[in-house]
Parts: sequence; C-alpha cells; structure tokens
Amino acid sequence: MTEKYCATFPKQNPATGQYLTDLKDQMIRSARSVVRNIEEGYSRTSTGEYVAFLGFSKGSNEELLGDFQYCVDSKLGEHDYAIKGVYLCKGEGKMLESQMRALKQKQIQEKSFSSKDQAKLILENQGREKREQEKFLDELKEKYLKGKIKGY
Repeated sequence: MTEKYCATFPKQNPATGQYLTDLKDQMIRSARSVVRNIEEGYSRTSTGEYVAFLGFSKGSNEELLGDFQYCVDSKLGEHDYAIKGVYLCKGEGKMLESQMRALKQKQIQEKSFSSKDQAKLILENQGREKREQEKFLDELKEKYLKGKIKGY
C-alpha cells in the first residue's frame, strides 16, 4: 500500500518546491523494514531475540506513521491512501506491542526473564492498553466526524 501511495506523489512538494524522491524512498524502506524485521526475528532461536526484532519493527512502523502523518498534514499524494496509511500504521503498532507483551509473558513462563524484568513489565502494562485503545477510538471518531475518513 505504501508503494501505491508513494506513486501518487507529485514530483515536487507544491508548498516547498522540494523534490519528494527522498521521502518516497524512506517511506518504502520503512515499510519494508517493518516486515523484514518481523521475518528475521521469527527465525531467531530465542524468544528474547524475537522480541528485540519486533522492537526494531515497531520503530520502523513509528517512522512510517510519522511520514504518513506528515503527508496528510502537507496534503501530499492521494489523501485517502495517506489517511489509510496512518490508521494501518497505528493498528500495526498496537499489534506489535501486543505481540511483544505476549512474548514477554511467555519468557516469564519459561523462566527466561529476570524477576526485575518481570516487575518492570507488570508496571508497563498496567492500564496502558486501555488508554491506547481509548485514544485510538477517540482519534478515529474525531476523523470520522470531520469527514476525513470514509468507511475505514
């Protein structure tokens, strides 16, 4: 989807006159990195290594989200693609976070996670998921009410 979206860019940013080649390339690299880090992490031999690669993937996804948001704000390319990209990245970030938490729980069950790390994980998880879901739904509702999204 990112490649299709980037293909809708004009040659230059109408507001600044800057060429968009670097932005296109970076967005495509970030999107690719999200997928490739998940694949590479899955092939690792330990759960801890997999979690680390999911963290790399989450970082690339955040970078891509920021670029999509910049494109929405700057009105670059096909607007519906940009809005969809923002929401897909937000959803992917939530899924990655959830997977990382589940794998950390698995490490606790396997006793391959220190008690200090267990305590830290418990503190991190308390209330975070509920707050994130509420924020996401509020943002989605606001965009829908403003007519910025249709059917997403």
